[in-house]
Amino acid sequence: MSDRDSQVKRMAELLREGATMLPQSCPECKTPLFRFSSGEVVCPGCGRRVVFAKATETERVAAHSVVVSSLEDVLMGKISEIQSELEKTSDILEIEKEVRILSALFDLLGKVRNSKR
Repeated sequence: MSDRDSQVKRMAELLREGATMLPQSCPECKTPLFRFSSGEVVCPGCGRRVVFAKATETERVAAHSVVVSSLEDVLMGKISEIQSELEKTSDILEIEKEVRILSALFDLLGKVRNSKR
């Protein structure tokens, strides 16, 4: 019997025992996690017990800050790309399209920057 077959067999056993499959997967082997009614979470792939840690407010703020900064960088890059295209074209329909895109990007950039506060 392959490792995969034994994992599937173990998952079926956990379900029969009343465990619930969770949407999260094991950080080690990437197998779906299962929770018993007692609250215990186990991985049928590697047999480990898994404990979820709650992020502190500082960690959540730091993670949000990283995402916002990354998103700002992406939006600024797209704005620069559209600006370059706008400088090259004289087609009025293309200009109109690029101006609409720029407007939407700047609106989104403003919302992202406001979410920092």
